[in-house]
Amino acid sequence: GHKLKETLLPALNLLTESSRIHRKTRKFLRSKVLPPLRDVKNRPEVGNALRNKLVRLMTHIDTDVKDCAAEFLFVLCKESVSRFIKYTGYGNAAGLLAARGLLRGGRDSGIYSEDEDSETEEYREAKPHINLITGVVEDEQPNTMEGMTEEQKEYEAMKLVNMFDRLSRTNLIQPMQLDSDGKMREMTTEDLNKMVTNPLFQSEEPADPNSEDET
Repeated sequence: GHKLKETLLPALNLLTESSRIHRKTRKFLRSKVLPPLRDVKNRPEVGNALRNKLVRLMTHIDTDVKDCAAEFLFVLCKESVSRFIKYTGYGNAAGLLAARGLLRGGRDSGIYSEDEDSETEEYREAKPHINLITGVVEDEQPNTMEGMTEEQKEYEAMKLVNMFDRLSRTNLIQPMQLDSDGKMREMTTEDLNKMVTNPLFQSEEPADPNSEDET
């Protein structure tokens, strides 16, 4: 609420700027907020640790609170995209990365030491299985397309594209795409037409390959 914004923002802003310009301050705060990552089973926003609470604030309804929390964690990660995603998950990090044009990865401008990020044994073992969107190891999900023919997969793909096209035409959603500089931009009518006029997606309602009426 309002009290949270009044009390939290000045503190986070101070910590962020102090961490940005003073290496020892950043190193101390990082040890408290972002200790070596061992918990790879719970989402970054779940729990009562400082990291969990700050990650929860990254999706706060108040934009100022959300941006401030994300900026603080980003600076503690020395503005490294891969490290930021490691501690927060791509889903939580996407807002700040999109605003900075870093969705394609890389590193923001800033003067930081080049010491390597320490990885715990637990994180190294789990790393190949971590879902980058959520930031945790998730139970293996069944393949929804298993057993489908190529025609059925193509049918489902066409349905999805047509659905997006209809929703965008009625302004219920605004499709976005990554620009060459890594920033998100709105898809224009021309962009959508290129997709929809593709020979694969020309029919308004694709024929169902499971239908008995099809020959």
